Amino acid sequence: MKFDLFDDFDMNITFDISAWSIPTIFLFCVLIYLLMNPEKLECWIALFARFGKFITHRFDKTYIKFDLQSKINTYVAGIKKKTKHLTIDGVTIDWIDENKPLPENYTKNGNLIIRLHKSDNRNKNIVNASIAFIANAFLSKAKSYIAPYQRESINLYTCYDFLRHEHCEVLDQFIQDFMKEKMDNEKIADLFEKYNDINKAGIYYPILIQELTLLGEKVFNKKRNNELIYGEVNQLINFLYQYSNRKLHDDELVTDFNGEYCKFAIRIVGKHYKVSTENTDRYIHNLKKIHVNNETLYLIGNVDNKKFIRKVVKECQDDIQYTFFAEEEYNATIRDAEGKDLPIKSYLLVLRNKKITVYHKLNRKS
Repeated sequence: MKFDLFDDFDMNITFDISAWSIPTIFLFCVLIYLLMNPEKLECWIALFARFGKFITHRFDKTYIKFDLQSKINTYVAGIKKKTKHLTIDGVTIDWIDENKPLPENYTKNGNLIIRLHKSDNRNKNIVNASIAFIANAFLSKAKSYIAPYQRESINLYTCYDFLRHEHCEVLDQFIQDFMKEKMDNEKIADLFEKYNDINKAGIYYPILIQELTLLGEKVFNKKRNNELIYGEVNQLINFLYQYSNRKLHDDELVTDFNGEYCKFAIRIVGKHYKVSTENTDRYIHNLKKIHVNNETLYLIGNVDNKKFIRKVVKECQDDIQYTFFAEEEYNATIRDAEGKDLPIKSYLLVLRNKKITVYHKLNRKS
């Protein structure tokens, strides 16, 4: 089959595509896609194994294994787009004989190996794997610096946020087996409610978890004050909770967090409407006034203003000594001028101070 293009320019470009090559090219593209997105491949394996169960029970463990892995790894892939420097790339389920004690989970080349006893209750399998994943891999470095109840509350809410997208039976299993008892602790229950508001505003992962991840990377080369860190983490949570419940166009809210260990600023660029014709000068002036010790800068605006926000950064990036760190588009619910819920589509651009050097990162072979 031949196509003649650009006839007006007296050019003749010929494509010779044989009939058999079209499905070959398609299958090749599918293969590349699955290799680049292994969680999708796991989903397909789980689907085939699910049908295989009707033929023989030998497919049962395979189905549950890859079904669990695909769910968790899809979640991991999404979170890694929102939060940078997470140490976990994915999980692998390893079934252990029910008559043997469970050995510890461990990480290998960025992959968490989760050891489980298989239950006949599918919901328990999902809950047990989820709890093991969150407890062992999520914020692995930061959890060594924060208070036990803070650690428990993050485990609880993050696991809840993951499982609430599952069938209601799975979430109910989690609530009955794990969450109900933990929520009897007033400190955990209070933080859980605050996390929920922060997450509604779209900043639980890209700001709160990001800041805790960066906190966990810090090298404390002298004796640290644990109580000071515990207090600062609570202040961080309260700060983001108040920010999440701000009313639209609330100009009096403090948007700078100057802690001993966490130092960041949040800036709203543009109003709720589009600002493509607005001058960038006043925004650049405000960014230049941010304290020199600030480590992270979170620029938030309506997704329609994405180009404008990038333009502001480009015009002053050399002067403010920040470098690109991450960006994300996300759905958020904020408060309008009357305090009612207002769903919006937001854009977040994250910048990091170039002077930051006191961090350790996990080095591993890819």
